[in-house]
Amino acid sequence: MGERISVLPPDTRHVDYDVIPLMIADGCLYHCKFCCVQSADRFQARSRTNIAGQIQELKRFFGQNIKNYNALFLGNHDALQAGGEIIHFAATEAGTAFDFKESHGKKPMMFLFGSVDSFLKSENDLFDEIDRLPFYTYINIGLESIDAATLASIHKPISSDKVGNAFRKMIDINRLYKHIEVTANFLIGAELSPDHYESLTELLRSAPVAPRRKGAIYLSPLKDSPRKRELLPRFYEIKKQSPLPVHVYLIQRL
Repeated sequence: MGERISVLPPDTRHVDYDVIPLMIADGCLYHCKFCCVQSADRFQARSRTNIAGQIQELKRFFGQNIKNYNALFLGNHDALQAGGEIIHFAATEAGTAFDFKESHGKKPMMFLFGSVDSFLKSENDLFDEIDRLPFYTYINIGLESIDAATLASIHKPISSDKVGNAFRKMIDINRLYKHIEVTANFLIGAELSPDHYESLTELLRSAPVAPRRKGAIYLSPLKDSPRKRELLPRFYEIKKQSPLPVHVYLIQRL
């Protein structure tokens, strides 16, 4: 179809990365220095016509093999910013066209990325609508750091207060909604300051545990980190302190 899916959400591990990709937006709200998949484009949601055309092309492309899929990825880097109307349209049209069905008692799954700002501005009406969709939906948010100096050094144009608010909202959404799970990404790297790790450890340690331990934390090594295996002791220390599940996030591409 001529589209490039530059990165998959870490939560797609739940379906062994077997997803049908449907682009509902392009570009990004931020252009962070550390990001190895950043887009130079300004954010723009796709039109309904474009999305409907993609669905038909994808259906033709997958053919009979489409029955082996039960998961949808709404791309690209910040699908949540596209808003409830576009998300609902894309999800319902794709679910019908691809004939996603509940299998062995499990709902079809949907995955998308969100930014801190798109997540914070999203109101309960949007989450109510997503929760009613015939999917179990994972929304992955790039928080990166709760330390202001670290956010400045990676050129992420948000405040540490916003990161803290987004983290607390993640906990709340996971408690309130049965079919939505919000997860978060933070950075890990040898060159990051002790303040980054101390503030991250404290944030996770004090987190109220969500029901069924919903809301995984993914630690993503900086792309230029030397000898990534040497980061494992740091990873295990953070994991030990966190009441939420903690995993390593290595970029997966289609």
